Amino acid sequence: METHIVKNDGSDETDHNYTYVHSDVAENLQSPSADSIDSSILAAIRITDDDELSAEIHDLYIIVDNPEKHQGTMGTYVTFKLTTKTTRSEFDCPEYSVRRRYSDFLWMRHKLEQSHLTHIVPPLPGKHSMKRLEHFTIDFVKMRMFHLNQFLNRVARHPVLSCDRSFQIFLTAKASEFASHRKSGYGFIHKVEDSLHNLAAGVMIKNRPEEFAAMQAYIQTFSEKMANIDRIAQRLLKEQQDYAVQLHNYSPVWTLWSSCEGQGLSANLEAVAQAVNKNCRAVCSLNEECSMKLVQPLREYSLFSNAVKDALSRRDAMQIEYELTMEELKRRRDEREQLKISDQSNSLGAWMGKDPNEVKKDKEEKLEALIQSLKKQGDQTCDSSVCANADLKADWERWHSNKKTDFKKTFSKWADRQMDYYTTVSCNYIVRHMQ
Repeated sequence: METHIVKNDGSDETDHNYTYVHSDVAENLQSPSADSIDSSILAAIRITDDDELSAEIHDLYIIVDNPEKHQGTMGTYVTFKLTTKTTRSEFDCPEYSVRRRYSDFLWMRHKLEQSHLTHIVPPLPGKHSMKRLEHFTIDFVKMRMFHLNQFLNRVARHPVLSCDRSFQIFLTAKASEFASHRKSGYGFIHKVEDSLHNLAAGVMIKNRPEEFAAMQAYIQTFSEKMANIDRIAQRLLKEQQDYAVQLHNYSPVWTLWSSCEGQGLSANLEAVAQAVNKNCRAVCSLNEECSMKLVQPLREYSLFSNAVKDALSRRDAMQIEYELTMEELKRRRDEREQLKISDQSNSLGAWMGKDPNEVKKDKEEKLEALIQSLKKQGDQTCDSSVCANADLKADWERWHSNKKTDFKKTFSKWADRQMDYYTTVSCNYIVRHMQ
C-alpha cells in the first residue's frame, strides 16, 4: 500500500511537517459519499489536535484514536483506543491504554450525571447519522472520534467530574473488569431515583431564583441561535461541496479543449485546466476542514446547550422536591393542631373498644414521628439544594469562560484558513497567467 503526504491544500509533497496517511484513506476522505470501510482503513484514521502539544501542562490527558470495526452477536460496531497519560496520585500507573465502544461512553456519561446532578456534563455526539449504515464511513468515524476526544478531555479538565470513580474505571479498567462494573453499576435503586426526579420535574416550580431563571432564558435563546447557525452552516457546506464537484468536472473540459488546439493556445488552455484542478483540491481541503473545525465545534455547543438545560432541570427537580416536602410538613403540622382539639369518641378505634384518649395519643405519636421525619428530610434536601446551586453556578461560569475561549479560537483559526484559501486560489490563477 502506497503512503504519501496530504497537505492542507490537498496537494502531494514530501515534507516531514505534514500528516502521513495511506493513499486509499486520502482518496476516501476526499469522497463525499464514501462506502463502508474495513478495519485496515479505520486504523489509519487519526485526528490531530493542537491541544496535544500542550499535553504536558495537564495532569490528566486522553487521546482517542485507532478505531477498529468488530462483528459481534448483536451486529457490527466500532471500538476506539483510549490512551490516558496522568500524573495524578489516585492512578496506579502514569499511562493506560484501553478500548471502548460508543455505548461505554454513554454509560459513563450517565454515571456522571447520576453522581453529579447539578454539574454540567459535556455532551456526546449523537448515536447514529441520519443515513442508515453511514456510521461505518470514514467521515462519520472521524467525526465521532473527534467528538469523543473532545468529550473526554473536557471531563478530564473539570475539577469535580474528573475525580469521579466511574470515570477513572472507564479510563483504566481492562475489558472483563469494565464489563463487570457496567453490569453492577445501574440497579433498581438508581432507576427509582431517576423516576422520582422525573416526577418532580413534571411539577411546576413555584419560586425559581432569579439567577436561575435568567440562566434558563439565556440558554433557551442560545440554543435557538446555535440551531439556526448550524442549519445555515450545513447549507453553506453543502453548496461548497457541490461547487467542488463542479470544479472536478470543469477541469477535464479545458484539457479536452487544449488537445484540439494548436501549440500556442493549447498550453494556455492546459494551464487553466491545471489551475482549476488545483482549486478543486483546495476547495475539497477547505470543505473537510470546515466540517471538522467549524461546523462540528458549533454543533458541539448546540449539544452543550441541551446539557446545560438538563443540569438546570435537575436543579429545579431538587427545589421542587424541597418545596413538596415543606408543603407536606406544613399539612402534617396543621393536622397535628387539629388533632389536639379533636374528639376521638367517634373514631374507628373508639368504635372498636379502645379508649378515645389512647386513640388520640397513638395518632399524635405517629404524626409526630412523621413530622420529625419530614423535617429531617427537608433539612437534608435544603442542604443538598444549597450545594447544588453553588455547583451549578460555578459550572455556569466555567462554561461561559470555556465558550468564549473556544469560539474565539475557532473563529480566528477559520478566518485565517479562509484567507489562506483565497490567497492560494488567487495565486493559482496569477501564476498560470504569468506563464
